[in-house]
Amino acid sequence: MLFQFQALKSLTVNHKTMNKLVYKIAILLIAVSLVSCEKGLMNFDNEKVDVYFFDAGRTYAPNVDSTYVSFTYITKPDTLKDVVVAITGLAADHDREYKVAVNQSSTAIAGVHYQALPEKFVMKKSALRDTFKVKLSRTADMKTNSYVLVLDLLPTESFGTSWTTRLIGGKPISTIKYKIRIDDVVKKPKYWLDGPFGTWSRTKMFFILDFLHLPGDYMETPRNVGELNSYGKIVKRELDRLTSLGQPVLDENGKPMTMGTGSN
Repeated sequence: MLFQFQALKSLTVNHKTMNKLVYKIAILLIAVSLVSCEKGLMNFDNEKVDVYFFDAGRTYAPNVDSTYVSFTYITKPDTLKDVVVAITGLAADHDREYKVAVNQSSTAIAGVHYQALPEKFVMKKSALRDTFKVKLSRTADMKTNSYVLVLDLLPTESFGTSWTTRLIGGKPISTIKYKIRIDDVVKKPKYWLDGPFGTWSRTKMFFILDFLHLPGDYMETPRNVGELNSYGKIVKRELDRLTSLGQPVLDENGKPMTMGTGSN
């Protein structure tokens, strides 16, 4: 009987000891969890949020770190180019400043080819993106020369710039450097397709843009091939219609305008 009592007493003591041990472990885990959470919150501050040019960092194509503005397609002496800046982190409940500077490699001249940038740029509260406008001006020498305006995003108290590049199709593009090429030279657009449109000419290009109500620089950025093929077919039908009415559209060579074989 004495042995049973002592065994029961020992079991009771061990049970109490075990309860105390479990309690202490639980307190320790809670403390560690709170410290970890606090540390995580401390690490996730505005200094860890990066700012980047949206055209390069967006999740859908085309991803580009440069753009082309041609005054060939613009009737006014000045034009505004939208530049979109985004952030990698969460929106804030207050305004935050970011900084844009003109890179020294730029050949465009402030006050001549573009209007000087403002000193302050602001990401508004609750916003993940901001758009600022760059005013570009036509000059006589743009008919023979191209100029480049290179914009850099710089770190501030609110935003970092640790995300600098990304690979697109194996080619690195910058997320914090954005190039704007400007000229007034009439030439074959970078993404003109001979398949749907045929041989390039200035007259044909303007006819296509005007008839389809497309922006002048439409073919200076990557386009879906299927979309371009459809446009080729649409323009061909219009040319055929005008020819049937005895009003053929003449190209620069004086012959009726034709489209490419891909428009058949």
